[in-house]
Amino acid sequence: WLLDEASALLGIDEFVFSTDIKTIPGSEINYYLDETIFAITWRESIHNSAYTFAEVKIAHASQFRRFLASGTYGSDKLFVTTQMASDVNAVLASSGDFYKFRNLGTIVHDGVVKRHNSQVDTCFIDDKGDLIFTYRGEIAKTDEAQRFVDENNIRFSIAFGPVLVDNGVRCEPYGYYPCGEIEDPYARAGLGQIGELHYLVATCNRWQVNNSTATIHDFAQVMLDKKCWKAYTLDGGQTGVIALDGKMMNPAQYGSQRFISDIFYFATALPDGE
Repeated sequence: WLLDEASALLGIDEFVFSTDIKTIPGSEINYYLDETIFAITWRESIHNSAYTFAEVKIAHASQFRRFLASGTYGSDKLFVTTQMASDVNAVLASSGDFYKFRNLGTIVHDGVVKRHNSQVDTCFIDDKGDLIFTYRGEIAKTDEAQRFVDENNIRFSIAFGPVLVDNGVRCEPYGYYPCGEIEDPYARAGLGQIGELHYLVATCNRWQVNNSTATIHDFAQVMLDKKCWKAYTLDGGQTGVIALDGKMMNPAQYGSQRFISDIFYFATALPDGE
């Protein structure tokens, strides 16, 4: 009934979530639905790793937003993901790139390039809510980055990476990448786009002592298998958190959230949810 109602309200043609999915025993399925947003979270065991997924469909691109700690770029304040999610009344939120921790990639806030270097892949979000990627070395100078932002109506960006899937094809790098762990198993986090205003957020964590985590290649294949035609790596490890209604949905690495500088989130467009 939930999927039928979500489809009727938001015109969802195909879901990632299915009642045929075998969730991890003891885990919960949680959801939120109104006429402007659908969000559902669940947990699966894949290759002995605990994957937490959040599928989100929104009615308008303005509901896909980024929040920086204290609401300003460059603030030294750090908060956990669930706190920032609650502060902005997010329906579904995810930890971002922890931009204050490293000086890599292109950071765009409110359509303005705040920082630029081309050492990592960058995920840009435009005014249609689409993910647009640039790759390492693709944009050399700050003025070129701002021109790219202006020409593509970019609202904000996330700078971590690498890109996992682009136009339905896996494209993650092998060997060295400046952020995170590539070849070794590690706790992962990622953002994928399934279709128009339709997204998948995922984390990969240990669930029990004998569980494993994933290489970037394992993670890329899972995002592709889950129907993402675009997918991008977020800051994982202890940073990676998914929150629904201000509550953590995944088993955070080391058992607790890290204090970080930013989240992205999906909000209801109903007045009472502002």
